Amino acid sequence: MKTQGKQGAVPSKPRRKRLSPEERRGQIVAAARSLFAAEGTDNVSMRKIAKRVGITQAAIYQHFENKEAIFFVIIEGFFAELLAALETAIAEETEPLLRLRRSMRAYIEHGLSRPEEYRLVFMTPMSGLARAGLAVPRTDEARNTPSKGSLSFDVLDRAVRDVALAGRTRYADTDLLAEAAWAAMHGIVSLLITHDQFPWTDRERIVEFQLDLVFRGLLHDKCPMRQALAGTF
Repeated sequence: MKTQGKQGAVPSKPRRKRLSPEERRGQIVAAARSLFAAEGTDNVSMRKIAKRVGITQAAIYQHFENKEAIFFVIIEGFFAELLAALETAIAEETEPLLRLRRSMRAYIEHGLSRPEEYRLVFMTPMSGLARAGLAVPRTDEARNTPSKGSLSFDVLDRAVRDVALAGRTRYADTDLLAEAAWAAMHGIVSLLITHDQFPWTDRERIVEFQLDLVFRGLLHDKCPMRQALAGTF
């Protein structure tokens, strides 16, 4: 009986590289992020995420208890990057008004640079700091065990309070001012993400104009920055 020569030999399949647990977790998170963004959180199951990664459904549970746990990792990663961006933006600025404006601008830029994550964190049924297991700002839980999300909000909160302490705001309720500033930032980010095909006049100009409008409403009449802005409208 003739033996098969080298030319007829069946090539062996290359061995797959065995991923470390950390690498596998990162692969799962990346697949979930993509699926969540494309199909919505309610339409994505653990089975579907496992299939996208190329592992069994049983195997995915070795790394995450459920899809909410994966979502938590995505949210924490988003807020960790946001917190770093905010801290970098205000690191060398001592003027309270400029610190506030820089932090607001950094929030907008970060949101627009991470549209998929921003949708997931703020614009889906599963979104929300509390539902994801993150401490909501201004609660005892946030003070005792601060999350990246609550720490990010604290940067804005402190910036607003510093402007108020400097006697430049027309309203005394700093909690209300911080929430209104956040609402304005979220509004511009969400609109530019969800309506990117709208014929905006100029994205950069509309962001700056939105910030100008916020500051005109925030600052009292005698504040020099507000007086300077008055000449632009």
